[in-house]
Amino acid sequence: MRRLLIAAVVCAAASAAHAQAARVAIPGKPLILVGIALTNPDCSPHGSITIRVLEPPEHGRVSISTTRFFPTYPSSNPRSVCNKRRVQGTQAIYHAQRGYTGPDRVVLEAIGPTGGYARRMFRIDVK
Repeated sequence: MRRLLIAAVVCAAASAAHAQAARVAIPGKPLILVGIALTNPDCSPHGSITIRVLEPPEHGRVSISTTRFFPTYPSSNPRSVCNKRRVQGTQAIYHAQRGYTGPDRVVLEAIGPTGGYARRMFRIDVK
Protein backbone atom coordinates (compact mmCIF):
# COMPACT_ATOMS: atom_id res chain seq x y z
CA MET A 1 0.00 0.00 0.00
CA ARG A 2 2.79 2.43 0.89
CA ARG A 3 4.57 1.80 -2.41
CA LEU A 4 1.35 2.43 -4.29
CA LEU A 5 0.81 5.77 -2.56
CA ILE A 6 4.40 6.88 -3.17
CA ALA A 7 4.11 5.85 -6.80
CA ALA A 8 0.89 7.84 -7.07
CA VAL A 9 2.61 10.96 -5.72
CA VAL A 10 5.55 10.63 -8.08
CA CYS A 11 3.28 9.79 -11.03
CA ALA A 12 1.12 12.82 -10.30
CA ALA A 13 4.24 14.94 -10.44
CA ALA A 14 5.23 13.22 -13.67
CA SER A 15 1.90 14.07 -15.29
CA ALA A 16 2.96 17.70 -15.01
CA ALA A 17 6.37 16.80 -16.40
CA HIS A 18 6.40 19.50 -19.03
CA ALA A 19 4.24 21.96 -17.15
CA GLN A 20 5.35 25.54 -16.89
CA ALA A 21 4.90 27.42 -13.66
CA ALA A 22 5.11 31.22 -13.50
CA ARG A 23 6.72 32.68 -10.39
CA VAL A 24 7.75 36.17 -9.30
CA ALA A 25 11.12 36.66 -7.60
CA ILE A 26 12.66 39.65 -5.85
CA PRO A 27 16.45 40.01 -5.95
CA GLY A 28 17.92 39.32 -2.52
CA LYS A 29 14.97 37.16 -1.41
CA PRO A 30 14.87 33.38 -1.93
CA LEU A 31 11.99 31.93 -3.94
CA ILE A 32 10.98 28.33 -3.18
CA LEU A 33 10.30 26.71 -6.54
CA VAL A 34 9.32 23.30 -5.21
CA GLY A 35 9.35 21.30 -2.00
CA ILE A 36 8.79 17.55 -2.15
CA ALA A 37 8.31 15.33 0.88
CA LEU A 38 7.44 11.64 0.88
CA THR A 39 5.78 10.67 4.15
CA ASN A 40 3.97 7.79 5.74
CA PRO A 41 0.45 8.47 7.05
CA ASP A 42 1.99 9.08 10.51
CA CYS A 43 4.16 11.86 8.93
CA SER A 44 7.42 9.95 9.31
CA PRO A 45 9.73 10.07 6.26
CA HIS A 46 9.31 7.40 3.59
CA GLY A 47 12.18 7.73 1.16
CA SER A 48 13.54 10.82 -0.48
CA ILE A 49 13.35 12.62 -3.79
CA THR A 50 16.43 13.66 -5.76
CA ILE A 51 16.04 17.06 -7.41
CA ARG A 52 18.53 18.14 -10.07
CA VAL A 53 18.94 21.27 -12.17
CA LEU A 54 18.76 20.33 -15.87
CA GLU A 55 18.92 23.90 -17.20
CA PRO A 56 20.25 26.52 -14.79
CA PRO A 57 18.89 30.07 -14.76
CA GLU A 58 20.81 32.74 -16.68
CA HIS A 59 20.23 35.46 -14.10
CA GLY A 60 20.44 33.67 -10.79
CA ARG A 61 21.18 30.35 -9.16
CA VAL A 62 19.25 27.42 -7.70
CA SER A 63 20.12 25.75 -4.42
CA ILE A 64 18.80 22.31 -3.54
CA SER A 65 18.67 21.22 0.07
CA THR A 66 17.24 18.57 2.34
CA THR A 67 15.33 20.38 5.06
CA ARG A 68 12.17 20.35 7.15
CA PHE A 69 9.13 22.26 5.86
CA PHE A 70 5.33 22.21 5.89
CA PRO A 71 4.03 19.98 3.07
CA THR A 72 0.91 20.81 1.07
CA TYR A 73 -0.96 17.53 0.64
CA PRO A 74 -4.52 18.00 -0.67
CA SER A 75 -7.27 17.52 1.93
CA SER A 76 -8.35 14.31 0.18
CA ASN A 77 -4.96 12.73 0.91
CA PRO A 78 -4.67 10.89 4.26
CA ARG A 79 -1.30 12.60 4.69
CA SER A 80 -2.94 16.04 4.81
CA VAL A 81 -2.63 15.84 8.62
CA CYS A 82 1.11 16.29 8.00
CA ASN A 83 0.46 19.79 6.60
CA LYS A 84 0.36 21.06 10.21
CA ARG A 85 3.94 20.05 11.01
CA ARG A 86 7.36 20.27 9.43
CA VAL A 87 8.49 17.09 7.69
CA GLN A 88 11.76 16.08 6.06
CA GLY A 89 11.91 16.77 2.33
CA THR A 90 13.88 18.30 -0.52
CA GLN A 91 13.48 21.90 -1.71
CA ALA A 92 14.73 23.77 -4.77
CA ILE A 93 15.18 27.51 -4.13
CA TYR A 94 15.84 30.20 -6.74
CA HIS A 95 18.08 33.16 -5.90
CA ALA A 96 17.92 36.04 -8.39
CA GLN A 97 21.07 37.87 -9.42
CA ARG A 98 21.34 41.18 -7.54
CA GLY A 99 20.45 44.15 -9.72
CA TYR A 100 18.72 42.08 -12.39
CA THR A 101 15.07 42.52 -13.38
CA GLY A 102 13.33 40.65 -16.16
CA PRO A 103 12.55 37.08 -17.20
CA ASP A 104 14.46 33.98 -16.22
CA ARG A 105 13.78 30.26 -16.28
CA VAL A 106 15.06 27.02 -14.82
CA VAL A 107 14.36 23.37 -15.62
CA LEU A 108 14.38 20.83 -12.78
CA GLU A 109 14.00 17.07 -12.66
CA ALA A 110 12.83 14.98 -9.73
CA ILE A 111 13.55 11.29 -9.32
CA GLY A 112 11.70 9.28 -6.68
CA PRO A 113 12.97 6.32 -4.67
CA THR A 114 11.06 3.87 -6.88
CA GLY A 115 12.26 5.45 -10.14
CA GLY A 116 9.34 7.82 -10.73
CA TYR A 117 10.43 10.81 -12.81
CA ALA A 118 9.19 14.35 -13.33
CA ARG A 119 10.63 17.24 -15.35
CA ARG A 120 9.38 20.79 -14.85
CA MET A 121 10.22 24.19 -16.28
CA PHE A 122 9.74 27.27 -14.11
CA ARG A 123 9.35 30.66 -15.73
CA ILE A 124 10.44 33.37 -13.33
CA ASP A 125 9.74 37.10 -13.53
CA VAL A 126 12.36 38.95 -11.50
CA LYS A 127 11.01 42.31 -10.27
